[in-house]
Amino acid sequence: MPFFHFELCRNGRRVGPRETRDCPDCGMAFRAAREMIHALRAADTLPNGARDHTLRVTYVDHSTLFDLPFDLGI
Repeated sequence: MPFFHFELCRNGRRVGPRETRDCPDCGMAFRAAREMIHALRAADTLPNGARDHTLRVTYVDHSTLFDLPFDLGI
């Protein structure tokens, strides 16, 4: 399975540790990112809430797959 990196970002800059997960494809990486966002929002530990935060998902070569905004509402 391919590996993907997940990084919490605020205003485009990484603000936390990078987590690496193996996912069978990009769709599953999207689902994993969505679950991580739900968990972080439920924990309510983000400064300024979800505003200005994204979860950046990259390939192992660090090229960006997507930045998923926390306030997207999905």
